[in-house]
Amino acid sequence: MHNNAGVLALSTGDIPAARTHLEQAARAAQAIGQEGFNVLANLGWVRREEGDLDRARSEFEACLRRGRRHGEVPGIGYASLGLACLAADQGDWRRAATLHGVAQAFLDRTGEPWQDLEARYRHQSLADVRAHLGDEQFDRAYAQGMTLRVEEAIRCARASGGIPVS
Repeated sequence: MHNNAGVLALSTGDIPAARTHLEQAARAAQAIGQEGFNVLANLGWVRREEGDLDRARSEFEACLRRGRRHGEVPGIGYASLGLACLAADQGDWRRAATLHGVAQAFLDRTGEPWQDLEARYRHQSLADVRAHLGDEQFDRAYAQGMTLRVEEAIRCARASGGIPVS
């Protein structure tokens, strides 16, 4: 319930309420031993909205680890999307384009569309990245992300990992 309330608050721009709800959701999940990716990813978006990119990165990286550990393909996709948006926020345009490709490739494996909030973040970030790189460079980097093998994609999505050169 708190996770859903946090997402609603995020979507309306009420960041303090989102943070409060999501922190409560995280405590509840920990208390019952649940290790899903949703709350971590949503806390990443809160931290990003607050301008705390380091904490946002930590949340998305934790989401990525959990997704990988539990085989939660959507979790890997959502974490990669968060990291792609952070790369764009920091002007790392090629990395952002590649990570957007990684994120889409993982979500495509689920057959599900992006949730509304993430679709909005994704749309804005993609527009920014494309505007900075131009169509040709963007398309090349995005396509590279779409075709990476799983381990390469995970390495790419980690903040400490580099983008493989093709």
